[in-house]
Amino acid sequence: TYKAPNAQTIFGLRFFLGLFSSAFWPSVVALVFNWYTPAELAVRVACFTVCDVAGAMFLGALQAALFRDMNGVHGYAGWQWLFLIAGAVTVGQGLIAFVTVPDSPSNTRALYLTENEKRLARERMGDSGVATSERIPARLLRAKIRNLLVHPVTYFFLFSFAFSAWAHRANSYFVLYLESIKDAAGDRVYDTYHVNILPLGGYALQIVTNVGLNWLSDWKRWRWQISVFSAAAHGVCLAVLCGWPSDHKVILAFYFLTYATNAGSPSLMAWMAEILRKEPEARSIIVAMTVTTVYVGHATIPLGAFRVADAPRYPIGFPLTTCFTVATILVQLGMLWWHRRHPEIAEYGYEKPTNAHGSDEESPELGDTETVISGPDSKAAQITGSREL
Repeated sequence: TYKAPNAQTIFGLRFFLGLFSSAFWPSVVALVFNWYTPAELAVRVACFTVCDVAGAMFLGALQAALFRDMNGVHGYAGWQWLFLIAGAVTVGQGLIAFVTVPDSPSNTRALYLTENEKRLARERMGDSGVATSERIPARLLRAKIRNLLVHPVTYFFLFSFAFSAWAHRANSYFVLYLESIKDAAGDRVYDTYHVNILPLGGYALQIVTNVGLNWLSDWKRWRWQISVFSAAAHGVCLAVLCGWPSDHKVILAFYFLTYATNAGSPSLMAWMAEILRKEPEARSIIVAMTVTTVYVGHATIPLGAFRVADAPRYPIGFPLTTCFTVATILVQLGMLWWHRRHPEIAEYGYEKPTNAHGSDEESPELGDTETVISGPDSKAAQITGSREL
């Protein structure tokens, strides 16, 4: 990309960049689902997602430094140096992954794990009632795909996550707002260096709230509570930006808060993984479907909602993303309602045994986020006995 002679070449290279990197995010989430118990999921997913945020912070600082110190060095512009360095890091990461990625506990060949550690990983997940990924016949995989395509949880999660992701797209244009701020003389308040540096504060807020709230999610098992609270707080911030206050300091404050409220998706993913704890293939495929849907929205929604001519107030974009926050809350509450009426899915997955008597009524023994798991004291176990993985 650093050698691209024109914008058309960059557009083409960006397409292939997206194509080759599209499998990375859902694959890592699937790894987390396979190695961590339900009580550990949210904060682990949060740690992964904030790595992306930390990467953006690093690149923002790097971009500012390259623009200031290396622009023109050896005939390369600052942005070209950025692509050179980022490309070298990416290639190195890919080579290291051949050794470090452990696959699933059932088939891991990781060199750094002993046989006892591999056995411990399998026992940990089994004791938690979680099925992990393993090689299955193509016929069974096709059956699972058919099941997930018609199952309500697939679409509850897909749309709740997608609406949330599209709502958080609103702060992607923070840099353009910073560039638009002028003083009384009509000059820019922030130069290019500070435009690259200021968003780092928002990223730092996002890291703190992500790890903190999702640690609380694991500790208290507050899945939908954390996710819905984050979405509601984000909606309030976007509603303020819809009104576009006259004081630019207020706008800056609420722009920063849109980063802090981007903390609900790890809890949402942990919640889905708990519901489908017996369906490892479905968990992975649903996340991949969801990420694809999100990327399609990211590529198309801004064309009409965040037009360059509408910057920086975006009279379509901010109201639309506010509506997305309302939509994700409603869909998540729908998933909560459905799960309370069908708690048996966490015990049996898609294929409930014929001698298990599920109920359409909410189980009085279940809390807001608890699910029936196999064990000697569970109601399901009294009927069918413990199920071995």
